[in-house]
Amino acid sequence: MKGDAPRRSILHVDLDALFVSVERSLEPRLRGIPVIVGGDGAVGVVAAASPEARDHGVRAGQPLAEARRLCPGAAFRPGDLEAYAKVSEEVTSVLLTASRRVERPSADEAYLDLTPEGPHSENPVRVAERIKDELQSRLGLDASFGLASSRLAARIASGRARPRGLLIVIPGYEASFLARQPVAALRDLPPHIEKALVAAGLTSLGELEQADEAILEALVGRGIAQRLRDAARGEGEPAVPVATPAAWVQEGTPVRDRRSDRDDLLLLLEGLAFRASRRLRPFGLLAGTIAVEVERGTATERRSESLQPAVGDEETISAVAARLAMPLLEPAGAVRAINLRLSRLAPPDRQAALFPGNPGAGGRRRRLV
Repeated sequence: MKGDAPRRSILHVDLDALFVSVERSLEPRLRGIPVIVGGDGAVGVVAAASPEARDHGVRAGQPLAEARRLCPGAAFRPGDLEAYAKVSEEVTSVLLTASRRVERPSADEAYLDLTPEGPHSENPVRVAERIKDELQSRLGLDASFGLASSRLAARIASGRARPRGLLIVIPGYEASFLARQPVAALRDLPPHIEKALVAAGLTSLGELEQADEAILEALVGRGIAQRLRDAARGEGEPAVPVATPAAWVQEGTPVRDRRSDRDDLLLLLEGLAFRASRRLRPFGLLAGTIAVEVERGTATERRSESLQPAVGDEETISAVAARLAMPLLEPAGAVRAINLRLSRLAPPDRQAALFPGNPGAGGRRRRLV
């Protein structure tokens, strides 16, 4: 009906076993074999397990000794929290190019609100497919996706779409889709409440939603009963919040081939500039300072430049970064990693002048460090 608010489009991204995916991107020979992240298999607990390891009964939180007994042929990896955090940040940057409403409840998942905001908004299905392709092509990550009008239905759909699929709950069919799901599909449902519901014969969300009000209230209390009924319908959920812009943006890459020449390294830096500039766009931010760091052995060299006016386009950021990097890239063969950092981020109308009160500050001013 004219004037009605558009139906919500919530996308759930399931990055199944993200830590395992990162390990496999760093070591391709691990693909297709059981992988367990958390230690060497002797002491500690499982942080993540690949689907092949889960087929043997390995689960997150399990003692590593038990995991080794269940899956003795698995490849055990101690884990690299820095690498995981970096990839997770890159995942967020990909998602923010699609929507400003992004929530990351954990490293392995995300919610996006793709509800069209006008007649020219991109189709949510097309957006989901683009995100899926970019996570795979750029980061080497496999993910499953669920698209629905509620968080609950979207999350269940992404689980049904494993591995690497996209399941769309068609508008008008969400009630029947949810009705078939077990009550255990409700996130954070306390075990004692789940046990009471199942004992009373309320094993599915449909049965829970249709349950006699007096019986349900007698089981769990009036307040909880109403919340459970709303949850079973995918109602009463919080909106996906608008992501808060970062105070700074950093992109980096290791240099795996020590034989790389300066042109190779500048090409890597150009890619970093592209990724960094894309992370500014969802918030309409510009960068007032650009810094380049070059890691060589155990030392790190850094140069930065402050800009007025601030910049946000890929071409300018890339050009400034290349100029900063040139004296740092000799000799090129010893470079271990390159990092690009954008800071002093602000919208165009809030970008402070570097030289307030200076009548000659109309053009670009720069300071090299």
